Amino acid sequence: MSIKFYIPSLLWALVIFVIIAIPGNYIPRAHGFWELISPDKIVHLGMFAPLTFLIARATFKAHKRFKLAIIIALLFGIIYAIFTELLQYYVIYGRNGNIYDAIADIIGAIIGLLLFQWVRK
Repeated sequence: MSIKFYIPSLLWALVIFVIIAIPGNYIPRAHGFWELISPDKIVHLGMFAPLTFLIARATFKAHKRFKLAIIIALLFGIIYAIFTELLQYYVIYGRNGNIYDAIADIIGAIIGLLLFQWVRK
């Protein structure tokens, strides 16, 4: 297995970590209409969809097994989603991780896998 396939996904995981580590008082708040559609959840989708797409692509390139790529990417996406929300809840000042953000992360992870499946066909 070559680590070079995983470099983009590792870099993206680092980007997610940096974003979730920003203290809460530095995060801009939505106002007006944007409060209704919760752009925060869209951000969560937008962070985790590329992550699982990149992991699935790397795993497929390394092992040439489609199901394995999907399983590894989904497991990593779910574990990383829970991990980042727990970090925000217990460790990072001014942030609050919650179950709804974790659900948005996981939905984003699934969207990334659906995109990977679509691109593969």
